[in-house]
Amino acid sequence: MAETNHSDCYLELSSDPIRFEAVNQLTNVFFDDSNKDVFAVRSGGVMGVVVKGPKGTKPLNFRMEDRGTVLSIKFSLDHKILAVQRVSNSIELMNFSDETLDSEYSVSCKKNSNILGFVWSFLNELAIVTDHGIELYSVIPGKKSFKQLKTISATVQWFVWCPANKIAILASAHGSQLQPVAIKQGSINKLPKVETESGRMALERDVTLATLYSTPVLLILRHQSGPQTAEVHVHMLNGAGQAPVKSHVLKLGLSGRFAINLVDDLVLVHHQASRSSQLFDIALPGESDGSVKYHTPIAPAKSFKPTSIVLPGLVESEAHICELYSPNWVVFQPNIVIDAKLGCLWHISICLEELCDQIKDLGVCTQLALKRSDGKPVLLKLLLDTITQDKPPLEKLNESFNHINFVYRDWAENELQSTLASSPPSVPLPESKTNNQPRVFIDQNCMTEEIFQKINSEDDLTKTERILTSYLSSLAEYGISAQYNLNKLLVTTLAKQEKFTALQQLVQYGVISDSKPLAVFLLSLGNMHASSNQMALDMLARLDAKEEIQEVLLSEGQVLSALKIADDTAQPRKFLNAAKNADDSTLFHSVIYYFRNNPNFAAKLKQDDRVVSYINEYNVIFSDCDTDK
Repeated sequence: MAETNHSDCYLELSSDPIRFEAVNQLTNVFFDDSNKDVFAVRSGGVMGVVVKGPKGTKPLNFRMEDRGTVLSIKFSLDHKILAVQRVSNSIELMNFSDETLDSEYSVSCKKNSNILGFVWSFLNELAIVTDHGIELYSVIPGKKSFKQLKTISATVQWFVWCPANKIAILASAHGSQLQPVAIKQGSINKLPKVETESGRMALERDVTLATLYSTPVLLILRHQSGPQTAEVHVHMLNGAGQAPVKSHVLKLGLSGRFAINLVDDLVLVHHQASRSSQLFDIALPGESDGSVKYHTPIAPAKSFKPTSIVLPGLVESEAHICELYSPNWVVFQPNIVIDAKLGCLWHISICLEELCDQIKDLGVCTQLALKRSDGKPVLLKLLLDTITQDKPPLEKLNESFNHINFVYRDWAENELQSTLASSPPSVPLPESKTNNQPRVFIDQNCMTEEIFQKINSEDDLTKTERILTSYLSSLAEYGISAQYNLNKLLVTTLAKQEKFTALQQLVQYGVISDSKPLAVFLLSLGNMHASSNQMALDMLARLDAKEEIQEVLLSEGQVLSALKIADDTAQPRKFLNAAKNADDSTLFHSVIYYFRNNPNFAAKLKQDDRVVSYINEYNVIFSDCDTDK
């Protein structure tokens, strides 16, 4: 019953969370967002330290000497050096091997500076952030020493760090001045400052540094003066030398405490008071004032699906229903939620199918699914379900097809440019998947196999016609030639309804693409309607398929018309045979006369033994005329 009640929830926590020893009087818990490690430190390390990383990694166990309260603890990126901060002016370093710590060595910050935190920016490179700036050190574990690589001076009150982009935001003046800094291997570079409203302060908990659609972004939660007016301002950190630009505003319509996660390029804003989360996609259309785009949630705010864990009981283990949106929750990017008092680390995932059920609008769902990592099966199912309705919304289907084919066309153009730039002209375009392929790629083969072959076209020919016409029209709009099997299906559907006028119009306007196989198929419909033959001939003419046109004309007995478009490579025997079978002596005479008086063919008539019988028959029929002796 509980599952039914929450069937409309589109957010869920991982069913198998990473479990660790919960916070208590003896145990402190730390999280390293670079390695995604959870440290459970008992009694300052004397009673042991247990480190649990992402799924699939082996937990680490070791002990440390108690040299004071642990303020922060992190492994180097290769887990070979442990860094521990216990005091405000130095960091202890210990080499780590086989779950054993070597004797320590330490690095101290500049005099009169206080350490606000530290990060491992690269392999064996340690960046220490103080209230006076950043100090970058190279750690040499073999010699238990270090070397200062770079320092920058800045007033810092707090900072946030993005390990994926190696960017830090240094805050001063109570968060009213935000300075992005890029830490590269061996160097630190200041980026242009974030332009914020003058004097507008920000708290550390309200600033998130992450990645959206492959671009580093800074998200600032802004609590407005009026009720229910909180917003998230999204600043794009577009690149070196480019000032961070406020490009998007997410309108929350609520007030209170919030937390932010990013899941599959969607911004997830949690609201503790309502125990619900809102979802935003900056790639979707929104109102704009020319420089900033304003977004509202893409679906109604929902809570997470209920989740439980097993806890030891007095007699046997018991299932414990976890409190959602607990005051103990702390979020980390991109999609991590930690409850230190419960001893759980979850990963957030989005149930795209349930999300689309909440959105309803097919066009929006299509745009959303095309940019999600698991969007393809969801989108195909959504299309099939829509198409199989008694009265499918053709306007919305056409909008969906346009979004799909826009991605299809862009991919095809990128492939062409990439191939022309890197390969000789003789090398054909690759047909297999490439690194340039978008997250969700739905081509004509996919539409045929997953959609059109699964609908019963015989049940409702009119509906099938409209859907096929909509899809092929969308292909034509984006300059994509429809494949033969789709063209044939539409032609067949129209022919069964005897809609040959509509067929002519679709061929004329290029919705049905020209091809030799399709022209042959149109010829086969000639017994149903005479216009099919002419459509086929017109199509072959556009394709400059003279030989095929000749064959059609000869099969219809139009020998002279076929002869008019013959070139010097034509075979006289083929035309002579058609003229003879027409049982028209005048026609037969005209063909012989044409070939005998054309210097390109006169010699062939004498050399080709296969036409001798036609010449002899001609001599018999026209014995009164001049003949070759």
